[in-house]
Amino acid sequence: MTIKSAKEALLALDATQLEPIGQGYSGHWIESNYGDVQQKWLLINSEQATKREEITFYKNLEKGLTKELKQLNKLMSKPFACEEDARLAVDEFKKQSELLGFEQTSISKEPIYASRGRPKKGEKPTGYSCQINATVYTDLDKVKLAKLKVGMFILATNDTESSDLDMAALLAHYKSQQKVERGFRFLKSPEFLTSSIFLKKPQRIEALLMIMTLSLMVYAGLEHKIREELKHTDEFFPSMVKNKTTSKPTARWVFLKFEGIDMLEFGEQRFITGMQDYQRRLLQRLGQLYESFYS
Repeated sequence: MTIKSAKEALLALDATQLEPIGQGYSGHWIESNYGDVQQKWLLINSEQATKREEITFYKNLEKGLTKELKQLNKLMSKPFACEEDARLAVDEFKKQSELLGFEQTSISKEPIYASRGRPKKGEKPTGYSCQINATVYTDLDKVKLAKLKVGMFILATNDTESSDLDMAALLAHYKSQQKVERGFRFLKSPEFLTSSIFLKKPQRIEALLMIMTLSLMVYAGLEHKIREELKHTDEFFPSMVKNKTTSKPTARWVFLKFEGIDMLEFGEQRFITGMQDYQRRLLQRLGQLYESFYS
């Protein structure tokens, strides 16, 4: 959405061009050669996202304008060593501005004196600093583009020949990436303690990556097994929301809910304490191998 051709595609899109994909999504194909790579872009509108984002659009619009004006005032009060630095700064601000338009900009030279306050009569400045002066307005074209972005996103593919890659297939491929991204979020979590391990040799780094990936595979496999068992039965598990239940807990949540179980030993006798009913039911669904560790 930040590149020029994507903005132009949104501005040129007519709502009647959107074809239904299913599940509240609609889309429209366009050809692209961005980055000198022949591609197909799928412009997608989500009904649910549109309803959700429209509620906060105008509120965020006002906040966005206020934020950009504050940033501009801060930039205008900042002294620059030379005119070139000031011009580069205002050009960069113009590129990043999502709502403001610039009617005119200028660079003025302000004298610098050795002492603070009003200079003495006849005192000569020790140097000069440059400051930005700008007259701005709310750019309605930018506002229109921001409104068009509500509920919209673009998927790009360089597979321009496949007849199997229709709108629904491309959207399904995109949404399936969330599972992979959640896995990498697990690997980067503080509980995995990777930040406390320093390795220098490439071979050791590769070995750690293999162990991390293997751990993620075991984690994902266990989570899948738990959810499948809960889905095909009437069993349930406590949710992260108080007084609620879920059939799709994360493995991490299950691990946390299994904390507090202890084993007491009296001579040759062993007793499991702290076991809740929902924990026993889950272990029964997972099978005898899992039950044996808590029996």
